[in-house]
Amino acid sequence: MNTITVMPHPRPLWRRVLRRLLRIGLFVLIVLIAALVMRCFYAFRDRNPGYQVSLDINGHKVPTNQLEELHVGFARVKINPELRDANRPVYLAGFNQNRRATKIHDDLWAIACVIDDGRTRVGIVALDAIGFFHDDVIEVRKRMYPLSKIDYAIVTSTHNHSTPDLMGLWGPDYWHTGVDDLYRISVITAAAKALDRAAVALQPARLAVHEIPMLTDGLVADTRPPEVFDADVRVLHFTSPTNGATIGSVVNWANHPETVWSKNTEITADFPGYLRDALENGVTESNLALRAGVGGIHLYVNGAIGGLMSTTPKVTVRDPFLEREFTEPSHAKARAVGHRLAARILPRLESTNAPTLSHVPISIRARTMALPLDNNGFWLAPVVGLIDRGHVDWKQIRSEVALVGIGPASLACIPGEIYPEIVNGGIEVPEGADYPTNIVEVPPIREFMPGKIKFVLGLANDEIGYIIPKTEFDRKAPYLYGAKKAPYGEINSMGPDVAGKIHAALLEMSAGFMDTNAAARK
Repeated sequence: MNTITVMPHPRPLWRRVLRRLLRIGLFVLIVLIAALVMRCFYAFRDRNPGYQVSLDINGHKVPTNQLEELHVGFARVKINPELRDANRPVYLAGFNQNRRATKIHDDLWAIACVIDDGRTRVGIVALDAIGFFHDDVIEVRKRMYPLSKIDYAIVTSTHNHSTPDLMGLWGPDYWHTGVDDLYRISVITAAAKALDRAAVALQPARLAVHEIPMLTDGLVADTRPPEVFDADVRVLHFTSPTNGATIGSVVNWANHPETVWSKNTEITADFPGYLRDALENGVTESNLALRAGVGGIHLYVNGAIGGLMSTTPKVTVRDPFLEREFTEPSHAKARAVGHRLAARILPRLESTNAPTLSHVPISIRARTMALPLDNNGFWLAPVVGLIDRGHVDWKQIRSEVALVGIGPASLACIPGEIYPEIVNGGIEVPEGADYPTNIVEVPPIREFMPGKIKFVLGLANDEIGYIIPKTEFDRKAPYLYGAKKAPYGEINSMGPDVAGKIHAALLEMSAGFMDTNAAARK
């Protein structure tokens, strides 16, 4: 039987090629989506799952006759980067991308102070750095030697804009991080080492606490309305009980260390370095001694620098020792700022009339907390590899807030750059506000903080960016105070609700903090 087989007409070549390309494209798309999902899971992972701080130590309730003698120790470890490899540039943080370091003008340091009242031991380490994320602070604490027996370690950054990028935002371009991981690890190691060495250096001490008024004119400008400063200097000064010699000090003031400004490519500690050197070694010019120092080791901790407290190129600074004025950004101008501070601080440190305390209780309240992330730039940065910090939940990051009491002084540890009006008062509800509601962050933090002299330690245990009052938070036109474009601070802020969360946490923690046991003291 004869059969006829009908052969199918072959599809045109172009259809077969198109079909193959579509299959390949679909496969590639699936791979890319899977890679993006995996990248998101990796970027937003919790780097320290389960980590929590919940400290409540009230040494101020210990009866006076049971207090032990105060001990203090200081130490410092150099944290200069290597500049030898041209193929591995060091990117300077702050201002613009691709600002490559060309030389080291003066040294960068991790400087630590450990204070012990016989029951509780607290450590503070200040880094010449742009900022340090909370995950890195946790690593510092993990690397501390157990025999250092530090109950609570505070890691702060001076927020220096002429130091290596440790946050990731100032690499060669907008899509590549500026962080050298080897350098980051070396700073973590140095911070832990400085704390350990300070603990080893513990010795009997006396404490004097100073609050020194400062004028902002010719020193620092507030570059965003409303004009509110955290102007005064506060100092913890530790001396030897045997001869009164200075062991060291903790200096707290509020100003961006960016005096040398955006065109500088030389690594420098900026004005905190010149201040520390003047306090320790004095001031010399052409081998001529202009002012003696007091010796010891001194660390600088920044304060409420939000609102962009800065010695801008428009500010003319007079050096009180050299009797010269500096307007153009330069190392000499940074030195003039440091000298202005030293000229106010040194007479207090040299005074024999300042009351000193030999038995000083320490109190600590510290809490980790989840903060809401409402900033698309900050949210995308981990995905593209710019910022490497963990998330504890969807658009939630772990940070930390603390109160520390040292004798008559209280120290509020703020994890970023808080606006001074939240600290000292003066929050406004400007016309055109995005959130024209009642002011959230009241009363001012210093109003409810305990103690006689109240320190605000900015960039303490984290750097979450600007902490802005909600009624002053502005993203949408019309912009506040008639501005033609959106204000800068919001670009580097986690969002409008962060300030209220931190304020509420400190307000709650302040209740009953540093309370004395009156009955036991009678």
